[in-house]
Amino acid sequence: MSDQPTRTRDANDRDGLHRDLLRFHSWRLLIAALATPLAWFAQMLIGEVLTAQACSRSDAQHPAPVPSWAIPALIVLSMVCFVIGAIGVALAWRTVTFARRKRSQARSERERRVAELEWFLARVSALSSAMFMFGLVATDLAVIVVSPCGRW
Repeated sequence: MSDQPTRTRDANDRDGLHRDLLRFHSWRLLIAALATPLAWFAQMLIGEVLTAQACSRSDAQHPAPVPSWAIPALIVLSMVCFVIGAIGVALAWRTVTFARRKRSQARSERERRVAELEWFLARVSALSSAMFMFGLVATDLAVIVVSPCGRW
């Protein structure tokens, strides 16, 4: 027999939860709050610049065909921004669950106040990410359906 005390599974689970709660960092909350909105902003900004460059040779009197690189570039941009947005939404949801656990485990008054603030910010980031993800999906559908050099 060893001199080391044996640990039960329940004690291991509590230690794992404690380690997870310690890993709640402000950078995770910041990324969760900003990843999806920045992905949407990048898609709108870069997409508009690509479309303007591709369609600048065309006017109402002399229409020109869409360059061959325009549609694939817009599709790749949409896919990359969609993936970044989905990562932002997943991270925001994970941050909400971490903050909820941290809030329920808070012992002192100061810990409870900090946990409440983090929980609120995590929920705001999840809501913001969900709304901007809807914007990303709507913009992706517009890229598929609407011709980049056509009339709006």
